[in-house]
Amino acid sequence: MMGDKNLADPKPVDGALSMILVRLAVDEPKCTCLAHFCTRRDTVLYRVRLLQNRLNVDPMNEKKWVPGMGAIHESLNKKCFPLCSMHASDLLLGRMSLQDIDCTSFVNVEENSLVPILS
Repeated sequence: MMGDKNLADPKPVDGALSMILVRLAVDEPKCTCLAHFCTRRDTVLYRVRLLQNRLNVDPMNEKKWVPGMGAIHESLNKKCFPLCSMHASDLLLGRMSLQDIDCTSFVNVEENSLVPILS
């Protein structure tokens, strides 16, 4: 079972090495942070971009696996979700992974209403 410190459990740093977290500026109403058990409403909207797609990593070919690296499911690519500043920092630094985020409550954002913030 996940979280029982099994050898199959992914390391939290895996996600930090294989994704980009893009901060977005949109006129969306504030939502609660999607990190599990967080109720903060002072959130910022982020979009996940997977780097494994650019590296042409095939998760089905075990010979090309890099030891210690995990793969993020393709369905999370380009998804938007609100995070508070503490959990955004934790995700970027590898202290938490995408498994710690409620993936059932992603925010739908229109492409033409986005303005990326470079920070």
